Amino acid sequence: MQNGNGKKEKKSILVATVDHTIEDSLGRQLDVSECDVRFVRKGGELLLDLLEHDVNLLILDIDLADITGVEILPVIRKMRPRLPVILISDDYNQKIRKAAAEQGITYQASKPISWAETTAIISATNKIMKKCSLVPAM
Repeated sequence: MQNGNGKKEKKSILVATVDHTIEDSLGRQLDVSECDVRFVRKGGELLLDLLEHDVNLLILDIDLADITGVEILPVIRKMRPRLPVILISDDYNQKIRKAAAEQGITYQASKPISWAETTAIISATNKIMKKCSLVPAM
């Protein structure tokens, strides 16, 4: 994608988590040369970022500082109905699985975050971002 000046625009990934392990793992693995990666910790910061920036992918930890990822998902879907979302959770009870399915979660990852899980998240991210090459950010 190119902006009005003919320069290639970076794709944008927003990571919402209070977990330092997730932030460190993804921060080291995500390709910042290809993507603008931003981190937020609170639901309010997440919503504000979605209002102010184009976002190609949201990586959402179920645990945020002020609200759960499951509680904020319906609001995100009203704002950005087609935004790909990767949900990271340590609790996969029936309620969370149902909410994730209803809200169109693109991929679900497990906590605690391991090397294998980080690799799976990066793989899912790369697939999503390749698809976003043809579609403008939401």
